This record gives sequence, C-alpha cells and structure tokens, in this order.
Amino acid sequence: MSNTPFILRRAAASLAVCLIAGNIFAADEKVEFPSASQHAVMKQRVGLTDVEVDYSRPNKNGRNIFGGLVPFDKPWRTGANQPTKVTVSAPVKLGDKDLAAGDYLLYTIPNANEWTIVLSKNLTAQSLADQKPEDEAARVTAKPVALAAPAETFTIGFEDLRANSATLYLEWDKTRVPIKLTTNDLEKVSKGIDAAVKSGKPQEAGFYYSAASFYLDQNKDLPQALKWVDQAIEKNPKAYYMHYKKAQILAKLGNKKEAIVSAEKSIELLQAQPNPDESAVGTSRALIESLR
Repeated sequence: MSNTPFILRRAAASLAVCLIAGNIFAADEKVEFPSASQHAVMKQRVGLTDVEVDYSRPNKNGRNIFGGLVPFDKPWRTGANQPTKVTVSAPVKLGDKDLAAGDYLLYTIPNANEWTIVLSKNLTAQSLADQKPEDEAARVTAKPVALAAPAETFTIGFEDLRANSATLYLEWDKTRVPIKLTTNDLEKVSKGIDAAVKSGKPQEAGFYYSAASFYLDQNKDLPQALKWVDQAIEKNPKAYYMHYKKAQILAKLGNKKEAIVSAEKSIELLQAQPNPDESAVGTSRALIESLR
C-alpha cells in the first residue's frame, strides 16, 4: 500500500504548524512607526564652543501656528513630544545673560511682538510649570520677524557664524525668532597665542599662519600679523595660501604694490601644481584687480 497520502498529510500538518508559529512570531515582533514630529539633533561649533540642540520637528499641516496651535502668552516646550534640550560645551552669553557650560531645557513664551526664552537646569520637568525659581538658568527676550514664505517644518538652527558669536534662530510658519549667542573664544585664542609666543619656543608654520589669520580677521595689530605670516612662509615657502594671506594683510595695511606681488606669488605656486585649484587662482586674481 502506498505511503503517499500519509506523507502528504504529515507535510500539510508540518506546514500548518510553521504557519501558526510564524503568525505568533509576527504578532510578537515590535512594529516601529514613524513619528509625526521627527526627532532631530543639531550640532554646531561656534568659535571653539560646541552647541547641541535635541528637539522634535512638528509640521504646520495647514494650521495657524502662533496665536493658534501654539497660544500666545503661554509657555511652549519649543517643539513636540519632549521639551527641547540645549547643551553648551563652554560658558556663553544668550542675549545679555550668562550661561554656564552644561545641559538645559529650552522653553519659550511666544507673543506677537516679543518672545521670552527660558533655559532651565531641571532636565526632568515636562513643562515650565514644573520648574522651580532656582531651576532657571537664563531668561531673555527676542523680537520675532516675519518670514517671506511660511516654513512648513519647525526648525532650530544657526546663522551668521563668527569667531565668537552666532545667531540661534527658531523658525516655523510665518515667524522667525533670532537670539544672539556669544562665546568667550576670542579671549581664549588671544591668551593662547600670547602664551605660545612668550614661551620662547619655536612654533610650527601652521601656528604662525593661524595667528596671523586670527589677527587679520579681528583687525588686531596688523604689523604683528605680517611678521607672523612671514615666519610661516619662511618655514613653508611653497604654501600658496600663506602668500595669499600675506597679500590680504598687506592690502589692509595699504601696501598695494607689495600685496599684488604676494598675490601673484600665490598664483605662481598654484599654477606650478599638477592640478591647480582654479577657484584659488581666481580669488588671488580678484584681489589683484581690486588693488589696481
């Protein structure tokens, strides 16, 4: 007698067991769904200070935001899901208020004419109402400005980045709120340069070049900047960018002829390379044209 029917029944039974087990396994699997307000971590270096903003980004979705979904004159977590967290690696000024290095929760109180920005040391609270007076690290005000086109997604970012400052901005719907952030990095760099020079130890070409660049950018003691860039060139005479930096310093000092000579030297060094950087060549030529 053939065993075929028995074998088929066994196979069908095994398949049924596998399917049931598979369904149970699938039911036990965790299904992850996308958040309506996406999580974001924004990192920005301002001078030598690192700033990190951890927040959620809701969308406008056709809604009226400020004065509507987000009421005026009431505290807002400044995002969605969880309060926004701000971390600074060194002391800064937010507006006119000092803020120590550390982690903070960011709350805002929107208004049509003026926003209040509050940074709290209490990282476990879920709202500004949960804060105690001693939790508050800084409170500043900022003037909102109207955007030319509505921003669909809530954004926190930085612009106008300088050696020791930047503008932190909040932006959503028709509103942008800019807040000045200032670091102590210029003082740090100046002290570092002074200490290195006073040590009497010979420095690398990169130090002299960077010190000259820093003094040029900050419009500090340009004759000293010129001495430093000359020391850098002496140690690395084939670095075209050092000759260009010298040209910039000389131009700011009003020595146009010497500045042109240095800019031409930077072009000469660039064109001697197997694959010259045409953008750098153009930058040097533009400086030359501006001096003639």
